[in-house]
Amino acid sequence: MKLILIALLGLTLTQAVFVKRSNDPSKAVFTQLEAMEEHELGRKLLDTIALQYNNKAPLGDIAKMLQQLRENLILNQQEADQKHAQDEVDCETEIYQYNRRIDFASNEITESTQEIQTLSAKVEQLTQDVENKQVQLDILNEQETQIREQRAEDAESFIRFENETENVIEAVEVIIQKLSSIQPDQEVLAALTQLNKIGASNPILALMQVASTFSAEQLNNVLGKLGEVSNQLAEALEDARQTEIQAQLDFEALVVEIASQRESLSAAREDSERQLQDNQQALDLQKKRKEDATDELNAASSGKEQKEAECDSWRTQYAEDSEHRQLEISIIRQVEEILATKLSNVKVYLQERSSA
Repeated sequence: MKLILIALLGLTLTQAVFVKRSNDPSKAVFTQLEAMEEHELGRKLLDTIALQYNNKAPLGDIAKMLQQLRENLILNQQEADQKHAQDEVDCETEIYQYNRRIDFASNEITESTQEIQTLSAKVEQLTQDVENKQVQLDILNEQETQIREQRAEDAESFIRFENETENVIEAVEVIIQKLSSIQPDQEVLAALTQLNKIGASNPILALMQVASTFSAEQLNNVLGKLGEVSNQLAEALEDARQTEIQAQLDFEALVVEIASQRESLSAAREDSERQLQDNQQALDLQKKRKEDATDELNAASSGKEQKEAECDSWRTQYAEDSEHRQLEISIIRQVEEILATKLSNVKVYLQERSSA
């Protein structure tokens, strides 16, 4: 029997060409057998049966061979049915899992997108707040720089004014002292000679020259005026000193106020920067979350498509294989029926087939 099966499965056949066609009663059987020749299994079965006849094999062996072939095909179909049922379960399970992944990824994308919108607005707001506070700090720093420069200029001007005023007061005192020493019409030449030693451009020398021509009353009047000038200069200098002291105090108070404002603004800016950093980190996490969810959605969608295509391919192959097996089982049944009822016609057909 094993030899028969090997001969059936491994034999390479050459399609027979039939030229005989009789009008005897066996024509219907011949037509049926010829139709089997159109199918590969039919040709192999007829070749095998012909070989068995030539080898004088018992009809029972041929019948058993056909029965075994048919039962094997039925068993193969049952196994294919079981595998197909399991494949359908696997397909349903895997596609369900893909759908769950798709739903989860879609929800993640929706939620992360909303979070990104909220956090982006918050980051933009905090960024603007930090920039505004920095601008205010820059303004304060510029203000402090300006008032320090102005204070330095004012202090320098005061020192210059103080020095000049003191010099003028001192000069006036010298003039008063010199003029007080003048005695009209007495020793004027000696005083002028002494002052001349200072230099030709000395204004005091010029004043002394003019004052020497004054009368006693005029000289006393000039000395009185000079004394008033000296007193006014001294008062102006004292007022300037008080003003300078107050200006320094106001400057120091303003510097303290600016420092307080700077400290408050710096603390507020640092707090905004911390919030900005926290929100930026949260935004980055949400962007990563959305990116991962998008990758997962694409992977799950692609996997689902591939699985559905694979399942469709399995179903198509299963249907084709099942149809092919059913056809082969039908052919075997036809051969079994013909052998059982029209054996003589089969022998004739095989004889003509082998001689054709």
